[in-house]
Amino acid sequence: MKWIYGLVDMQSFYASCEAASRSEFALTRRENDDSTDPLLVVSGDPERRSGIILAATPTAKRAGVENAMRLGEALQRCPRAIVVKPRMRFYLETSVRIQKVIQSMFPLHEQFSVDEAFFAFPYPSLLFPDPLAAARELKKAIWDLFRIRCRIGLSYNKWMAKMANKQAKKHPDGIVWWTEEDVPTQLHPLSVFEMWGLKRRAEALYYEFGAKTIGDVAQIPEIDLLKRFGVWGTVIHRWSHGQDYSPINPGAYDAPHKGLSHRTTLPRDFYQREDIAVVILELLDEVCQRARHFGQKGRRIGLGLTYAGFKGGFYKAKTLDFYSDEADDLYPYLLHLLDRWWKGEGVRAVHVSLDQLQLSNAVQLSLFHDVVKRNRLSQTVDTIRMKYGETSIMRAVSLKEAGQLLDRSRKIGGHYI
Repeated sequence: MKWIYGLVDMQSFYASCEAASRSEFALTRRENDDSTDPLLVVSGDPERRSGIILAATPTAKRAGVENAMRLGEALQRCPRAIVVKPRMRFYLETSVRIQKVIQSMFPLHEQFSVDEAFFAFPYPSLLFPDPLAAARELKKAIWDLFRIRCRIGLSYNKWMAKMANKQAKKHPDGIVWWTEEDVPTQLHPLSVFEMWGLKRRAEALYYEFGAKTIGDVAQIPEIDLLKRFGVWGTVIHRWSHGQDYSPINPGAYDAPHKGLSHRTTLPRDFYQREDIAVVILELLDEVCQRARHFGQKGRRIGLGLTYAGFKGGFYKAKTLDFYSDEADDLYPYLLHLLDRWWKGEGVRAVHVSLDQLQLSNAVQLSLFHDVVKRNRLSQTVDTIRMKYGETSIMRAVSLKEAGQLLDRSRKIGGHYI
């Protein structure tokens, strides 16, 4: 008996949620015909015609709309597009419900993102005698319950299931099943740029090794890949041969984090140091609160600024000689990075990160501060915010004109709920 791995992902998830929730489209949309979807896009502010495209239905994409395109440009390409504001809470709630359905059908389940999930099942078995039939049953269940289409890739490991899923997006049935025998005929002819998970490494394979296809990558000696990419060389070598030993991890979302970060886009360009410092402190407070929630502390603090017009900027980090989850410890180092690398340009977005995390209940004592008392205070503040909301108790600087906390508290994922 073998195991079959699947990856299911929702088609144009945010846009599909909007189309499915609107009664005026209920009678026209068809499960196996995405051309019956409305010309609908999800973007920031329809009235001001500003923002970028977060999601678009397949019909809108065929009309020339692309994700991350500016709304004004999208409306030039598709003037009849229906523009709706994002409803992040609604999308997240729908995601949770869909994940529960997937898990009820395939108990060995791992949520991969807000609109994707891995699953696995034994084959052959009495419960799953036909893998394609099992995938069709899941696909239909999601449509019947949510009126959202999905695509499913099936294979003998997780990475191959992801690659099969990419091909399922082009398949009329929305389902593709690859076996070991399909590696030379289906995987190897694909472009090197279609290798999932490589990002810029695919460019190096193409330009430095002359590998145009995944099959070409499979011909490169592993030792050469190791010399160029380090430990990633072994990963690339295995993937090019259709090998992956990653297990299904049902608790993936509960696993310790390698890094935590938070980013916000400002309503206007900030030019004053004290204004930027307020935003940095607010973001750092949230990052540290999350770190305490997961029982982790970090020693590498990072600051990123994006300049006016979303052009240019920097990201710099500093590794400390201690671990901390307290903003008071880390804030001076962020200000040091700001003063060293920022030259007075207009700032439109701020990013704060904390990584090199470790699980730790230890307390670093100090001769100058009552650290135990401070930690108890932070935990008390966290508890109040968890129960009554993040604005129930906040720093006075957040009440300044530069403060963004009150506005961001009304958003999820950077968008109003």
